[in-house]
Amino acid sequence: MTQRKRKNRKWVIVRDVVLALVIIGAVFLLLWLAVRSIFNLGGTDIAKNEYHPEAFYQEGGFLHYGGGDHLIGVDVSEHQKEIDWNGVKAAGAEFAILRAGYRGYTEGGLYEDEFFRENYEGAKAAGLQVGVYFFSQAVDEKEAREEAMYVCQLVEDCQLELPVYFDWEMINDSPRIDSPADVPLTECAVAFCEIVEEAGYDAGVYFNQSYGYFRFDLGELQDYNLWLAEYNDIPEFRYHFHCLQYTNAGKVEGITGDVDLDILFLTETED
Repeated sequence: MTQRKRKNRKWVIVRDVVLALVIIGAVFLLLWLAVRSIFNLGGTDIAKNEYHPEAFYQEGGFLHYGGGDHLIGVDVSEHQKEIDWNGVKAAGAEFAILRAGYRGYTEGGLYEDEFFRENYEGAKAAGLQVGVYFFSQAVDEKEAREEAMYVCQLVEDCQLELPVYFDWEMINDSPRIDSPADVPLTECAVAFCEIVEEAGYDAGVYFNQSYGYFRFDLGELQDYNLWLAEYNDIPEFRYHFHCLQYTNAGKVEGITGDVDLDILFLTETED
């Protein structure tokens, strides 16, 4: 073997070793960030989930909690079409969270949910407590504030007992957003909630477990109502939340097809 070939072989070995070390380091960094996020090793004071697992139970098609006062309810949008709200009330629901509007994921326009007015009037007439959510596709804080001002206009003539929620979700093949990592989600949520509270409404943020651990800084959202989506009868999310969406395949009288079901906790858990 010539000296030139030996040098090339050594260079290839060194390159491969360096590349392997870089990959290993990146993997360990990602694992550390994941653990740090899940177990709150950054030092931020985030309230823990202290709901008692044994206190959750199913009754009448809804999830209940024996460890404190709570309400049971649904969240809906135009996708449910016509709803018999008296039937929903008769089935046992006590509240409804209605989609008031959304931002389009193609061109980014702001739109009112087609059935919002009808759902609001029907839910109120049936005697349900009502909150709303806005389906956000904000790419920055400016757009989040724009969404908040828009939803506040939509509900200005409404009487809401429950919060106005910021609901940001990634849409596959979105032409405006490649990844949630491209969006300052915590800052957007705070910007949205600040506008909502300035308008006199309670504000909240909707998220699933993954977004709660890896996308939002929950330490910055402790002043707002947190609405968790975790599709289990016993929620295992590590941190505190005020409302739980526990299925997207519920069956309720008065609603055709599947519907999201929720439980809203009213008081601190019992010791």
